Amino acid sequence: MLIKGPFNLTWGANTILDVEEINVEHSIASDEFETVQGNTYEIDGAYKASVTLTLLASDLPALGAILPQHLVANGGKLSTGETVTNADGAIDIVPGDCGATHNDLDIKSCASPANVFRLVNARTKIDSVEIDGKVQKVSVKFVGEPAADEATIQFFTDGTIAVVS
Repeated sequence: MLIKGPFNLTWGANTILDVEEINVEHSIASDEFETVQGNTYEIDGAYKASVTLTLLASDLPALGAILPQHLVANGGKLSTGETVTNADGAIDIVPGDCGATHNDLDIKSCASPANVFRLVNARTKIDSVEIDGKVQKVSVKFVGEPAADEATIQFFTDGTIAVVS
């Protein structure tokens, strides 16, 4: 069965709109070992997953919702010393900021019930900015950082898994 869009994206309680492109990366570190009997074994190690979204909606409210660690509220100070005087705040990309928020990134199909692709426990960071003669695009990378005993990605039908209490 084909999983069809349009797709709805959420990161925690935030809905992400006007996404031009979704790029999923999943890799497994592995090593090969050869025996003197001529056998080769491939042993899997750490798993790594990320999703990069190219956002057409890259205004302050949109960026503030998915880059909360870089949001400076109205009245706050930017790293360069200026005071923010905008109700939507400002985005101040400071290297090494330790305040990253983690949420699941869910990508839901248009089916009813929806098919869900989930990147587990992801934090966000700016990947790139593109400004051409027509529009500003901001690519945000969602980096999965699940606990050692949790999945990196999940596939399930919406409404069919229960929250563990």
